[in-house]
Amino acid sequence: MPQELVGFLQEPRITVLTTLDGEGSPFVNVISWVLAKDARTLRLMGDGRTQFLKNIRNDPRVAVTVLGAGTAWTIYGRATVLADKTPGVPLNLCLVEVTDLRVYEALFWGARLTRPPEWDVTYSPEQAHRLDVQVFEAMRSFR
Repeated sequence: MPQELVGFLQEPRITVLTTLDGEGSPFVNVISWVLAKDARTLRLMGDGRTQFLKNIRNDPRVAVTVLGAGTAWTIYGRATVLADKTPGVPLNLCLVEVTDLRVYEALFWGARLTRPPEWDVTYSPEQAHRLDVQVFEAMRSFR
């Protein structure tokens, strides 16, 4: 991954995760817990009950689309579940690592993103921030 993308993925960002369901059809989720551990490795977290984790267990091929760092990026790779219950987070969150990355700029020609997507939390912003900090620390420190 380019260094600007690695730097961008050091805090919660809206990303689009595409997995393959049991019939081989694309299955899309929007998630925010994605971390560039380094230029060759992505980590993400999700509730163990989510369909995308079931899909990854059956077929490790994923695509992660990121809007930010000036453009749209699509990152293809192979996902592995590292932990079914990640230490250091209060919920039953699974930790996934994506390797064998192939990164492409996916934004249409002649355009540049001026700011990444933003969102508002619909529950306690303090609780959400505390959970984000715990999740990213756990993703960074695992193994």
